[in-house]
Amino acid sequence: MSRAWKSRSVSDGDGYRSVDDVIGELLRLRGVDTDEDRKRFLSPDYDRDLHDPFLFSSMSTVMDRLRKAKDSGEHVGLFGDFDADGITSSILMSEGLAKLGIPFSVYLPDKHTEGHGLSMKAVKTFASEGVKLVITVDCGMMNHEEIAEAGRLGMETIVVDHHHAPETLPDALAFINPKIPGEPYPFKELCGAGVAFKVLQAVYKTYFPKETDQLKWLLDVVAVGTVADVMPLIDENRIIVAYGLIVLSKTRRPGFREMFATGRLPIREGKAPTARDISFHVAPRLNAASRMAHAQAAHDLLAAVDADRARELADILETHNVERQKVSADIAALARVIALERSDKNLVFAVHEDFHFGVVGLVAGKIANEFGKPTILLSKGETESKGSLRSVPGLNIIEVVEACADLLDRYGGHAQAAGLTLKNENLVALEERMDRLVAERLGTAVMEPELAYDLRLPTAHLSLDFARTIGRMAPFGEGNPEPVFLGENLVVSDSRPVGKTGTHLKLLLAAEDGREYDAIGFSLADRIPDLVRGERIDVLFQLDENEWNGRVNIQLKLVDMRRSV
Repeated sequence: MSRAWKSRSVSDGDGYRSVDDVIGELLRLRGVDTDEDRKRFLSPDYDRDLHDPFLFSSMSTVMDRLRKAKDSGEHVGLFGDFDADGITSSILMSEGLAKLGIPFSVYLPDKHTEGHGLSMKAVKTFASEGVKLVITVDCGMMNHEEIAEAGRLGMETIVVDHHHAPETLPDALAFINPKIPGEPYPFKELCGAGVAFKVLQAVYKTYFPKETDQLKWLLDVVAVGTVADVMPLIDENRIIVAYGLIVLSKTRRPGFREMFATGRLPIREGKAPTARDISFHVAPRLNAASRMAHAQAAHDLLAAVDADRARELADILETHNVERQKVSADIAALARVIALERSDKNLVFAVHEDFHFGVVGLVAGKIANEFGKPTILLSKGETESKGSLRSVPGLNIIEVVEACADLLDRYGGHAQAAGLTLKNENLVALEERMDRLVAERLGTAVMEPELAYDLRLPTAHLSLDFARTIGRMAPFGEGNPEPVFLGENLVVSDSRPVGKTGTHLKLLLAAEDGREYDAIGFSLADRIPDLVRGERIDVLFQLDENEWNGRVNIQLKLVDMRRSV
């Protein structure tokens, strides 16, 4: 689908006479304005930039309650979520409890039968185990009834979460959540694993002050949770991920090492991954467990201390991931057909009996990005359908869902993603109302998807040193996108399809000053039909280093391209 190109920069490259000018504008576009902010951004420092965990208003209460559990030998029930953030949060809290010598058991819900949040089934299980303290991680803010039931059964609850806080909080002993109104903790965008890590920082500061440096070895897990949950890579998250990627390359966890080996991932000491590697390779393997079966296998993989057991679990996750990829591709293909058949609609609304519930959210995000429209995919059962929605920039999808509450049995979510369940008899009415609501909120904008780039880049700035300077802005991801540049009137010196199926495009592009640049366009072989040598094209690109036969050159990673006007 063709997309308009739009610059994020007001001046769009005009007047950037030096590399420093370009870097300064890129940082400004990311909210980094002052010299001090630039210094912190380009040179993140673990000891300097992480906030004191005791800035959480209830952290002392949590430490006191853990001391009581430790001294009395209480059994703690640890409840996590089934996605990558929930799994990594559970691992972190488990290791904190183990360090304190507190006996505990871990409960991860079944995505397909229990859904998100603390379940009554888990509460009853904990009660039968003699649990006196329940700790929820990456969930719990909306579990009023379950936490009340835990109290009736003689259990106190601590909620460690990062999700939106309701006006009335559950009746828990303590909350560690930066999003609670009035909470003084300065950084609000931690993921569940990030909040769990703050609890561990407090544990070590309180009980093991001489061992606080050992916490850095946990950053591989925290980084995976942070990137997997698509948190903005700013402030503390930037520190967590920058250091966590290094730790991941030399991880002590047999589970990660066996995952890398089984999946043939190029991650090893001396070869640190990028945040993109987590997004596209590590997180999907962890999430595949709950999507296709149960999250326990992913949790046990990260908790494994034995290489043989880790290898066995890595094989299971790899099998799940391959299956997930096939199922996702099949659903995406069918959803595209439906979207194209109903291109006059303001959203993609696809319902089918063969849509696997475990992956509809994942595919909905892909379709929403591809078509530039909010997307809802529903798995249709005999009497009811359930599924997920993914939004587009400028549309708060949970507001749309709330406006349809009378048609729904259950729903929940946030601005960019939501889930719902409804009776099949309400499907037609839901589609009609959602289509109208999206049109009212977005107008025609939904029909005009855009590709944003940072600024037009004079080819005089293209150099290996410049590419490496750009690299200092990593890790890239949500809140800190990898810079995208516009290059205009480049001459095609050579062009050929590459890859097993010929879907990628290898180009040699010449600038006005005569210098030539290698370029690669993944899945862009058909972007410009009948492209021939000598033609002039405009490209949106990112900068990369390419090593071949011992030589390192810059390479343009093409995001999109078009014939020059």
